[in-house]
Amino acid sequence: MRRLALLFTLAALAAPTAQQAPAADLVIDKNVEARMRDGVVLRADVYRPSGPGRRPALLQRTPYSKHPETADSQFHRLARAGFVVVVQDTRGRYMSDGVAVPHDEGADGYDTVEWVATLPYVDGRVGMFGGSYSATVQLLAAPLKPPSLVALFPSASYASRYDMVFQGGAFYLGDGLSWSLGQSKDVRRRLLEPQADRDGEIGLTSEERKQLHSTWYRQLPLASMEALQLRRYAPGYFELLQHPSYDRFWTTFDVAAKHPQFEVPAYHLTGWYDSLLNGTLANFSGLRANAGSERARRNQRLIVGPWTHARPTAATTAIGDVSYGADAGFDSEGLIVRWFRHWMPNAGVPEAGAPPDWPGAPVRLFLMGENRWRDEQEWPLRRAQPTRFYLHADAGANGLTGDGRLDRIAPAPERPDAFEYDPANPVPTGRVGAYSRMPVDRREFQARKDVLVYTSAPLTEPLEVVGPITAVLWIASTATDTDFTAAVSDVQPDGTARALTDGITRARYRNSKTTPELLESGKRYEVRIDVGATGNVFLPGHRIRLEISSSNFPRYDRNPNTGAPFATDATTVVARQSVFHEPAAASHLVLPVIPR
Repeated sequence: MRRLALLFTLAALAAPTAQQAPAADLVIDKNVEARMRDGVVLRADVYRPSGPGRRPALLQRTPYSKHPETADSQFHRLARAGFVVVVQDTRGRYMSDGVAVPHDEGADGYDTVEWVATLPYVDGRVGMFGGSYSATVQLLAAPLKPPSLVALFPSASYASRYDMVFQGGAFYLGDGLSWSLGQSKDVRRRLLEPQADRDGEIGLTSEERKQLHSTWYRQLPLASMEALQLRRYAPGYFELLQHPSYDRFWTTFDVAAKHPQFEVPAYHLTGWYDSLLNGTLANFSGLRANAGSERARRNQRLIVGPWTHARPTAATTAIGDVSYGADAGFDSEGLIVRWFRHWMPNAGVPEAGAPPDWPGAPVRLFLMGENRWRDEQEWPLRRAQPTRFYLHADAGANGLTGDGRLDRIAPAPERPDAFEYDPANPVPTGRVGAYSRMPVDRREFQARKDVLVYTSAPLTEPLEVVGPITAVLWIASTATDTDFTAAVSDVQPDGTARALTDGITRARYRNSKTTPELLESGKRYEVRIDVGATGNVFLPGHRIRLEISSSNFPRYDRNPNTGAPFATDATTVVARQSVFHEPAAASHLVLPVIPR
């Protein structure tokens, strides 16, 4: 440890490669070097108030370029709030040296925290903040217990990288391939254009994005992808494809398994339409129960709003054309300032004792539908009542013209619903944002005959649904492996089917994510689908709708229905799917209903 401290001290005294003073109140040191334990140099920009004295530091580590897009970025504003703000390119990205190993960030995070603490204008206390990948680096460093780390602010995080990459066993093709291709552009530039200025984000061109959607997503087998020389510049993508089951490879990135090693407070922020919602919720509840100190357990906080994967601001009151009212906006930057001022008070004079607990309720949730905030004491809510809504149909639930129904009455003997899933013609995901779902109108997709649609009668009183949702299906298939999807929407009085949340299960992983089991053609099985979580009040006159199918493309890869090893099959077959709703096989949707 003393040797590491010496390295950090020497690095701290090294002169930055450039220095700017865009305003009298700030100093910006560009490309300040920090040497990691293996000798690799990572570079950071440091934003600090120009006056004398030592201050607490806020650290963000990013693979997306530390260089801000504007001269008045969040980094500038946090520095003006009294912090030393350090923004570092992660290993192998942009201005930092080394070879990137995506998400393997624990050791570099530890070393960087301790390096930041030794900077001559830092008072020895460090907080970490940021969203998505920049949340991951916090959650992988914290279990290693860097002595100078005081608190975290992770927005949109995963609790298990496996569960992010293989959701219900299905591969997150849309986000995984586009992310890897985008990261490969930086690696390609650093190898082929070593003199190029790398201090600024580079990504896919508009033409490359067109190819991504028209061609690259559809390429089979998945392991044959060579667009933009992906195998050479982003080999980590293919490493994911080689581990479709949870095995030792994934333990490095299993944050939930490391929860007992956490000893610092954390504020978790996410949105109901964030694709990393489940992971953020799991980190909050897991750390609140299992963190390594009572102080850390007491000081986990969670806020969930009507947001996507992006950081909310006071102006974030709508997603697309859906408005959630003036109260939906949220000043997340202001919360970051208040959070870290609480845990690192009295700049330059660290207190000997720990600050008091963060005040207020542990959980703050926005209820869509009624569009209002509410404080809660836990997640999931203990008073939620798991309520079954059963699937019914007489003539058949295929598409919006079918007679699929959803109600609380267990089914009598009914004939099963059936549809054909053709991987060559998958059900489209529809409009999305990066790592986000959207409250789009689902009727275009619900009209398809390969989508089963079950709709409740109009509600006569509000129905509040807050928590995780599960679809329990009794199915049979002609395929030895296939997928089943579920999506829930809030049907407005005018017929608009506003998407709330969705999920998928790959049949071979129906019982275990470590041990796949193929199906027997025609045999009946129970399949459970994690449909995500929501906080929504279905208003009077609205209806609840469940749609069932076998694809959600390109969010998830298309199951070829052959049962072949993952990512290796260039051929596809059509599967005939059956969904049963009868007394011995009562398929149903489980909603967490909050008593009124």
